[in-house]
Amino acid sequence: MIGTLQEGLISIVMRTAGGRSRETVRALKSVAASTYRPLEVVVVYQGIEQAYASFLNGCKSLLMDIPLRVAQNPTSEDRRAQNLNIGLEIARGRYVAFLDDDDTIEPNHLELLAGALRDSGRTWAYSQVVLRREGNDPSEVTDSRAFWRRSFSIRALWEQNYIPIHSILVDRAGLADELKERPFFEELNRSEDWDFLIRLSFFHEPAVVDAFTSAYYVSAGDKNTNISLVKQAGESETYRQNRLAWERCRALVEERKRALLRRTWWARDFFYEGVDKPVGPGGRGTAGRRWPDGRALSRRIIRAIIRRLERLL
Repeated sequence: MIGTLQEGLISIVMRTAGGRSRETVRALKSVAASTYRPLEVVVVYQGIEQAYASFLNGCKSLLMDIPLRVAQNPTSEDRRAQNLNIGLEIARGRYVAFLDDDDTIEPNHLELLAGALRDSGRTWAYSQVVLRREGNDPSEVTDSRAFWRRSFSIRALWEQNYIPIHSILVDRAGLADELKERPFFEELNRSEDWDFLIRLSFFHEPAVVDAFTSAYYVSAGDKNTNISLVKQAGESETYRQNRLAWERCRALVEERKRALLRRTWWARDFFYEGVDKPVGPGGRGTAGRRWPDGRALSRRIIRAIIRRLERLL
């Protein structure tokens, strides 16, 4: 709940389900190296192992002058959206950033984002992210720029998420009312960040920082839940359950997108999402019918080509 927010303070909300002590230490050390102050870190631990909660509390020494608070969501279920909402309720800063336990930020990450908000007067900003793949040996690392775009496109974001959540900084004082209280949809255990970003960008235009200031890690093994970034030779039971979860959540996000479109007269035509053709002269037309599938497919292909060209320009 947004009450009295501390001016200038950036609260970093980190969620973890345990089992990643090495990665968590790496993430927190990247925060400790930040050039921005004042900062605080709120870690929400989803799990029931008190030993891991104790480990997290013991990480306070890594952050030196940065306060660390640990909250526990004592469940074995995947409640990742709820964890974010819990963190936001605890956070005291006017500004909020996010960091998953296996990702990192560069020292200038928060300073550049805060400067972009200050200079633009906008409600949120994001910077560019390196996709970093680790092999079974953590020293085996390859980097790519899979998320990079030349400029922000709400249409592209509408189709798929290209903005990792730890690349953003949000000014909570300027948020639309419906985004101020528990803005993450808790029925989602995949795509919860995409759903949030769709709504955030629907109400607020972002400031864009061109610099690459954070890393999104993808590791070998079953720890990853983003199936679009993981190569899978066969289909293990873990992978199958993960795929089903993605499909369920994608359907929920699409349903919520359609509900969002119905709220404004211009949005349906802008996004071409199940748009009805207008009624023609004399009251005759095709109202109530959807665009033919062939035309919808053509539009999707054209948009994909445009997105690819935008990346190259």
